[in-house]
Amino acid sequence: MKSKAATETKNLKIGADLITIEQVKGDENLFRININNAFKGYVIRKNGEYSLTGQTPIPPVIYARIIDCVKNGLCT
Repeated sequence: MKSKAATETKNLKIGADLITIEQVKGDENLFRININNAFKGYVIRKNGEYSLTGQTPIPPVIYARIIDCVKNGLCT
C-alpha cells in the first residue's frame, strides 16, 4: 500500500479518544484520520462537501467534530 506524506496535523481530544487529522501533502482536499493512533480512513473535500472513505465506521459524533475541525478550524 502506498503511503501519502502528511503535512499539517490537528489533534482533537474527545473523551478518552485522541483524533489526529493530517492534511495530505500535495492535496489540500484530502485529510488522513487516525483515532488513538489507528488509521480510520480519509476525509475528502469536493465542491464544499465532505465525505469519509475507508471501511472503518467512525461514530457520528466524532465524525461531526472532525468535519467541524476541517471546515471551520474549530479543533479544540
